[in-house]
Amino acid sequence: MGLLLPSAAIFVVFCLLVWWKGGAARGYAVCLLLGAVLGVGIMKTTGARLAKIQDTYAGKEVTLTAEVESTGRAYTAGRVSAVLMVEKVDGKAVHFRVECASLPKCEAGGRIRGRFSLDVPDATQRLDDYADGIVLSAEYLSGMLRLGQSESFRARTARLQAALSRALRKGMAENTGGVLAAMVVGDRSHLTSTLRSAYRGAGLSHVLVVSGLHVTIFCGLLDALPHKERERSRAYRRARSLLRAGTALLLVGITGATPSVLRAAVAVWVSSLGVWVGGPADTLTSLGAAGVLMCLGNGYAVYDVGFELSFVAVMGTLAGAECAGRGRERYYDRKKKRKSRREKPSRAVLLFRRFAGGVWDSLCVSLCASAATFPVLVLREMSTTVWAVASGVAVLWLVGPMLSFGLGAALLGLAAEGLPLFEIVRRPVAFCAEGLAWLMNEWAFRVSVLPGASLWFDGTYAALVCLALILLCVMAMRRHIRLRVALPTVILLATLAIGLETALNWNVVNIELVGTRAAPAVVITQREKAVVLFRGSSITRRAVESQLEKRGVRTVELLVDLRMQPEEPCRIEAQKRINAAALAENTTRCASCGKVDLELFRTRQGCILRMRVGGQRFITLSGTVRPAKPIRAEWLLASSARPDNIRYTDCLTLSSKYRWMEEDAEPVSRLRLRFEGGTLFKAGRV
Repeated sequence: MGLLLPSAAIFVVFCLLVWWKGGAARGYAVCLLLGAVLGVGIMKTTGARLAKIQDTYAGKEVTLTAEVESTGRAYTAGRVSAVLMVEKVDGKAVHFRVECASLPKCEAGGRIRGRFSLDVPDATQRLDDYADGIVLSAEYLSGMLRLGQSESFRARTARLQAALSRALRKGMAENTGGVLAAMVVGDRSHLTSTLRSAYRGAGLSHVLVVSGLHVTIFCGLLDALPHKERERSRAYRRARSLLRAGTALLLVGITGATPSVLRAAVAVWVSSLGVWVGGPADTLTSLGAAGVLMCLGNGYAVYDVGFELSFVAVMGTLAGAECAGRGRERYYDRKKKRKSRREKPSRAVLLFRRFAGGVWDSLCVSLCASAATFPVLVLREMSTTVWAVASGVAVLWLVGPMLSFGLGAALLGLAAEGLPLFEIVRRPVAFCAEGLAWLMNEWAFRVSVLPGASLWFDGTYAALVCLALILLCVMAMRRHIRLRVALPTVILLATLAIGLETALNWNVVNIELVGTRAAPAVVITQREKAVVLFRGSSITRRAVESQLEKRGVRTVELLVDLRMQPEEPCRIEAQKRINAAALAENTTRCASCGKVDLELFRTRQGCILRMRVGGQRFITLSGTVRPAKPIRAEWLLASSARPDNIRYTDCLTLSSKYRWMEEDAEPVSRLRLRFEGGTLFKAGRV
């Protein structure tokens, strides 16, 4: 929410620029503003519906009957994290989603019944949960019963997804099988954190998500089916359009209706409708229809980062294709004017021209798509990379063959379970798919360690830079400045802005509270390294991992586990570890990472941690601690633990309603400091 004003400013400026163009463009500006007003109305309606459900069930222990929509890794053996579609609450029929971070092992597509405690999602995850349609967070209590398999469409497609993923990964290495399962059937549960980080650093994260490219390839396979001339009738085209629409619907079910695949599926459905009504559908119309339909059911869908990246990537791809086409036209026009002799080019020359044309198309599309997604990434304060364009040109051509071979291996693997003869054909197909996946993995691992692979920007600064670049591009178009001059200028200015931000943040440390309000963890990051003060449950661990990924952190130098009675060890990878529960009573443990100095003192029922960062003193508590003498610090990293005999000037907190607080205040959960000392600024995160 802190980035609402910068995002709104960019939108308003864009609308004004469209209006300034005059003519028919003013109608588009009016449509954009009316769409924004409609979107606010839809979000208000959705918010009222969610608030009604939360007022009814939040803070209560109830018996839920639910369908398991999806599962993921949990942090306890024999358990999973799950998204549940609730069918009944204490026997009353309802229809809403909840998320449970730790649940006895079950499979997607099954039905369960058990005792749960419901609560409102934590502030740091609330909007993201709402964007996914999750209304409440659920904590499993007891009495879970498995009621068998659900027969809903989502449940059946979830079982199909699991079967395809299992058949595809049969006999493959973990990394290659995990990448293929994510790309082909949308099963991301087998991707390791190292692999995710490598693909993010190489600018290939979008490859691991089933998107419009995947839908286009799968539906395009239907067009490759042989057909006779007499079959090219209206009836044949309508039948094929129904088959394409059904294939898109099946992909939506298998992948769990992710924003990217749902947008592409709506485009297929709109084009199929055009075949029946006799009207062609263009990409922008399909894109707009997809956005409206996805927001009608959930007004918060626009906050989903996958939704935003999917739409802007399509716009960038269309712009890149247009630039590539115009560039080719100009090239051939100049060539015709300069041509003096009419000689037929050799085959080698033709092959080189075809190769150069493909590289040119890939370069234009990758550059424009990266430029379109850059504002979304930096405004959402996510890490980005300078290698996205290079990766797009170098390895994106592998995606098509990988999907084809991967789909073939999955289908043949399923067939081989009933008829072993298909195994003979499956093995070479799977070998080809695995080889291509290995090549892409190697590229990702090697590029992700290069300088500039993980860049993070402050949201306000990024908004100003994006506004300046947009205005420059508009001025270049209005003054008809040649692309050969405008493009290098924009790239140079963007590079200077990135370099300036990197230089300004070189000695800046970010201190953030993430996780649950009751027991938040502390994440301290500088550039690509981090120190984590961990406490809480598996929900907090997931929030910590998400924050580390968002900041582009490669190495956790130190992890301090502040829990007094941990049910299981924290599995976040770190170079050094300190476990408060393992220390003897009344003992002290000191550590230093860079210029972050820590001192952990263990008492009988808790621990107290003092830290010095950038000339500022911090203190945080876990359990029950009552110091004999007053302890002074500039900052208290607050939790539900009562800070008795602690003297502090200000505090970072996720909640303003801890029992020990005397008055309510706006929660401030993030702080930025320089190592030389002094506060740059502090910002709340709602």
